[in-house]
Amino acid sequence: MTPDRAQLERDLAAVPFQEGAARGRWRLITIAWPFATFGITAKDGREFVVRLECSGYPAQPPTGGLWDLAGNAILPAVKWPRGDAVFLGTFRQDWQMGAALYFPLDRLSRQGHPDWANTHPHLTWKPEKGIVQYLAEVHRFLNSRGYHGVA
Repeated sequence: MTPDRAQLERDLAAVPFQEGAARGRWRLITIAWPFATFGITAKDGREFVVRLECSGYPAQPPTGGLWDLAGNAILPAVKWPRGDAVFLGTFRQDWQMGAALYFPLDRLSRQGHPDWANTHPHLTWKPEKGIVQYLAEVHRFLNSRGYHGVA
């Protein structure tokens, strides 16, 4: 087992992840290294699946986006969550063809945005917080006033 996978599995067994799972915020669906797939619950009870590529974890943050388990592909646009402008700024179907969420915690999205560390310090990747930091932020968006469900 690679060191990055071993650390992810330790973090998944730790209290912060387990507490979020017990509260119904998220769940681990599967690990097919280097990918980890999670279900994250929205405020209307819908579960959105996020597939994260985790190589280099936790030194590097994961990258990924909404996933269709049945189709084994990026979630089709008609199934994406809808929301206000702030919400849609993160859940951008036009960004990387839906392969990454557009926010500072995503490894791919933070490339080319050196200003994000200063403009969004609360969203700077902190390896000691690990995967829970990423999942908690996606959960926050899906449970915000800006989330409007699915069309």
